[in-house]
Amino acid sequence: MANTMSDHKTNSSRIFPNESADGIITLNDNKITYNSVIASPAEVNLDRLQYAYVVVIENKQAFLFLFDDHPHYLPANYAGFKNMYDTLSERFGFEDAVFFEHINASETHQQQIWRRTYEPSYEVLQTNHSDYAKGFEIQSPDKLFVSWDATFEEFLKNPYISFQESPYIQKVGKFAYPVRIGNILLKNFHLYYDFVRQYASVLQFYSPCFDARGTDKSFTDLKAILLKDLGIDRNRLNYDRADQKNLTYNFASMSLSICYTYDSDRQFNAGYTSLSVENKCDYLSLLIDQAYEDRMLISDYIVLQEDIRISDDYKRNSRIKRRPQQITDQFENKTVIWMDERNDKIGFSSTLLSQVFHQDEIKSFRIQNILPARGTGSSYLELVLENQTEQYIVLKGRCNAFDVYAEQLKILTHKEVVFEIDDHDC
Repeated sequence: MANTMSDHKTNSSRIFPNESADGIITLNDNKITYNSVIASPAEVNLDRLQYAYVVVIENKQAFLFLFDDHPHYLPANYAGFKNMYDTLSERFGFEDAVFFEHINASETHQQQIWRRTYEPSYEVLQTNHSDYAKGFEIQSPDKLFVSWDATFEEFLKNPYISFQESPYIQKVGKFAYPVRIGNILLKNFHLYYDFVRQYASVLQFYSPCFDARGTDKSFTDLKAILLKDLGIDRNRLNYDRADQKNLTYNFASMSLSICYTYDSDRQFNAGYTSLSVENKCDYLSLLIDQAYEDRMLISDYIVLQEDIRISDDYKRNSRIKRRPQQITDQFENKTVIWMDERNDKIGFSSTLLSQVFHQDEIKSFRIQNILPARGTGSSYLELVLENQTEQYIVLKGRCNAFDVYAEQLKILTHKEVVFEIDDHDC
């Protein structure tokens, strides 16, 4: 008589590590909850489960590794592990022979025992488009071509895009129809909202490209069409390592790349090729605040002699503007904090850029020193703003760079300046 499922589950070859009181694992419908006696509970969402591995690390510690958009190492000695594993194995069809071959091994190891399969999420088209550098085409009933220069404001009004939160707590825009980039059709294309100002262009687009089996065939297919369409030039970054393959093209201030990740000591086989497009264009008009520059008046100031910088991420931060010509004429390229009493402003500038705040926006200042440890250390001048709960970093320098200016800053702005407890660069 053939073995039943119950007979199979009790076969002598199915030897689990002894369970202990170190932690507990429970399975309820589509959720696994696990926690140790000293850690908070964590959850695995089985509806999002993408792959499973058996993992053995140093000291013969064994785990069932599950990935549901986040990594989970479930210790094989936790109470409830056996019942949980048997249920998952029956539900998903784990490769039990592989699991039990390695779960009690003495050497470090990781081996896949299950992977979800997907409908292919990309297609290489038999067309001859050459518009990679211009933008992409939404395959809506009336096809819509979208420039890479399109702003977030335009995308927010686009009827073919909906915005939602990703598993990584990012705001993303999902396209209702497949998208064509050159001669590649992408069925799961989206953009990162990423706190970019609405009048700036989107900085990054992304698509996970699965083939039918979740293998690196996706990378081979995409690489072949990109090489055919775009050729090989000096701007191309290409590497083919045991742990990762990558192909990147830079063109017209845009970067298009594909990447596939394999099993290694540090990571697991992704099962798909990550295709990303990054917008590296300069939109210098975003830096102009002509209205303020025309009426600004420097009432008082501090010149900071240190190598102190202001953030240059103007595509995300609408406060970042170009350095007013009046500042450059008076102070050359030195870092300056100035008061503008006529306009009730406080300004900060270094080299090429500046930020200006209304005096009433700023409650106080904080100086945060990061002491050298693994790194060289650093220091931040932070603003405590009236309408924000988090402190706002306006200038950065080496460790203790702002210490000597604390009293001058207090006198200049008539606002409190507080030193935070030193942290360490580790």
